[in-house]
Amino acid sequence: MLVPVKWLKDFVEIDITPQELADKLVSCGFEIEQIIDLSAKVTNVVSAKIVSFQQHPSADRLRIAILDIAKPELLQVVTNAADIHEGDIVPVALDGAKLANGLTIKSGELRGVPSYGMLCGGAELDADDSDYPGASKDAVLVFDKDTPLGINVNLILGRDEIVLDIGITANRTDANSVYGIAREVAAVTGKPLKPLSLDYTENNEKISDYLALVNQAPELCHRYMGKVVKNIKLCQSPQLIKQRLRAVGLRPINNIVDITNYVLYEIGQPMHAFDIRTIQGGKIVVRKAKKDEQIVCLDEKQYTLNQNNLVIANENEPMAIAGIMGGKDYSILPDTSTIVFESADFARDNVRRTSRSINLRSDSSARFEKGIDPWSQETGLSRALALIQQYGWGEIVNGVADSFPNPADPKRIVFSVKDIYRILGIRVPKNTIIKILNSLTIKTYEENGSIVSEIPSYREDMVGVNDIAEEVIRIYGYAHVKPTLIQDGEMVVGGCTKHQEYTDKLKNVLLAKGVCEIVTYSFVSPKIFDYLCLPAEDVLRHAIILDNPLGEDFSVMRTTLAHSMIKTIATNYLRGNKCVRLFELAKTYLPKKLPLTEYPIEKNTLCLGALGDDFYSFKSIIEDLLAVLHINFEFIRAQKPYLHEGRSAEIVAKDGTTIGYMGEVADLTAANYDVDKRIYLAELDAEYLIENAKDRLPFQVISKFPSVERDIALICPVETEASNLIRIIKESAGPLLIDTYVFDVYTGNQVEENKKSVAIKLVCQSAEKTLKDEDVNEVVASVLDALAAKADAKLR
Repeated sequence: MLVPVKWLKDFVEIDITPQELADKLVSCGFEIEQIIDLSAKVTNVVSAKIVSFQQHPSADRLRIAILDIAKPELLQVVTNAADIHEGDIVPVALDGAKLANGLTIKSGELRGVPSYGMLCGGAELDADDSDYPGASKDAVLVFDKDTPLGINVNLILGRDEIVLDIGITANRTDANSVYGIAREVAAVTGKPLKPLSLDYTENNEKISDYLALVNQAPELCHRYMGKVVKNIKLCQSPQLIKQRLRAVGLRPINNIVDITNYVLYEIGQPMHAFDIRTIQGGKIVVRKAKKDEQIVCLDEKQYTLNQNNLVIANENEPMAIAGIMGGKDYSILPDTSTIVFESADFARDNVRRTSRSINLRSDSSARFEKGIDPWSQETGLSRALALIQQYGWGEIVNGVADSFPNPADPKRIVFSVKDIYRILGIRVPKNTIIKILNSLTIKTYEENGSIVSEIPSYREDMVGVNDIAEEVIRIYGYAHVKPTLIQDGEMVVGGCTKHQEYTDKLKNVLLAKGVCEIVTYSFVSPKIFDYLCLPAEDVLRHAIILDNPLGEDFSVMRTTLAHSMIKTIATNYLRGNKCVRLFELAKTYLPKKLPLTEYPIEKNTLCLGALGDDFYSFKSIIEDLLAVLHINFEFIRAQKPYLHEGRSAEIVAKDGTTIGYMGEVADLTAANYDVDKRIYLAELDAEYLIENAKDRLPFQVISKFPSVERDIALICPVETEASNLIRIIKESAGPLLIDTYVFDVYTGNQVEENKKSVAIKLVCQSAEKTLKDEDVNEVVASVLDALAAKADAKLR
């Protein structure tokens, strides 16, 4: 927020430098972004009186001007300006002057005649008619005849100002105005705060003869006030108001519009003015917009509204979008004679949503979005009317139209000195606490042995004694806080929860396998379900639709991480990265019912993806990860719409829980992402992995007796899955079998049609004795019998 120091001086005496003032504001919790010297834009330009002219000896269009700049010697300047005369007082840029357009003036010769400066117009000084009459002309600027000579032009234009650019935190909306900062300055400097000038007189007429007010949306308009002013004199604002508005970056327009902007920055209360002739039926109606209702605003653009937008309307049509911008056809016109000043408090969330939905922002909407004091409407209105009366710009009608359906109860916080000590850890004297809080205009006093603070309505951020302590220490000074050893409690070493520990472990395993972590948006396009070739009835298509998305590509909450992973791999591929391993640990959002009636299932999911790998290398990453977490599992053949048939499997834990899937992305799906290489994908239930992970396995004695290996070759139907054979072997072999695996699969001329040969190794071992042939033969016989009965497999 831009705060001119001279404006602050209207309310508090400041006898320190701007840098010292900035340091004090920093010490009490504000961030000073910049200290701006408005006079730095134009330097070494002074007022000069034209004493005489001489014709240039070598150029018909040039003249030699002799200038008086209140120095012993006159100044000679060569100029081509034809519309200035002897006796005029004009701005002259001296040697080394810096102009608003960045030009630096140097002394030199023009056609053989020395020239020691340049005469300036409004353009060179970045001035227009709102700064000084005649400054908008494409000519040398002429000052009033009584302008002192040799003075800095910034003094004449009102640019001798220092402006503080102050960062206001979101919780300190009370400081989002010149007067709000003045309160802080008064507190940190110990100087009294001067009150605002709010006095005005009214005529004997009744406002009810001019205006009626109906508030049909009290939940969105917490307060609305209207005041009528007649016999308006529309004119330019005084230089003081124009200079201050320019200092905060606003363009002066006319006295009525300037007053609303002036009050906005001085008090923080947005205001608006209507021409009463445009209020059809003499009634202001605060209501929600009708569906597809339209309005042309002051920016001359047409906006289409919805039923969630709040408008200020007359009996027939909207006149303004509440808290954002007024309508073009309801603004102040040159022949306006009677106006209605609006001062209101609109719900910040509704202003923000409306502003975003129609893509329209203004200074007023920015203030409402941050929140304003529900009692500042009366202050802002009174300040505007006081300015009207001060400058004689109108006649104020008696009475006010006021809708304030739910005024908040005053807040009181009761505390003790011990409470402050408990929070701050330092002892602050009771009288100092009371003095500091009162200096911040927080009325504080002793009552029944306690300290009582009556919280002003503009301090919505203060709700308890912790907020009181914060106010005390930032003014008392953080330098009073001295480092001490911990006196109470016990120091302990920090640690991680099981969830944090295994999350880190999971990530470290993947990083060690060369898998890089990615982070992608939780918002996706509804088109992704078509990219993944999901059937119309697939549960993953039942996604949560966002009410106000950034765009169609971010309009639903993702139900799977598959798209985000494939999309990221595709982006890498299209940019020349042909070999990549990636993982993402994020949430998916599965609604229990649509439309939402309760929170969805937010499931932590681990997604893996690879390009330039082979199936078994990718599979080994998953196997190694689950081995480190000590989770027993098996791969069971399964099919996903977006995975290759025959090269995909579900990952099932020993307790029967399906914890994920893995496989090669189907060619059609990969083509949807413009990838013609094999992509491998896996999704696992991260919550199950973390909850069931183990630090270690139970101890098992290593047998001192040798193991015995037997190989068997089985003839079985070609569609028989090897995993099913392994499962049957493990179930039937008994305790002597310690390991088994497939080491060869053969189909060809030496095997019957529709049959295949599967070679499996059996490893047997006993913890009690050396196994004999008959022991192993018994295991093999049991296995072969089970295979023949359950899988139609026989020994080759």
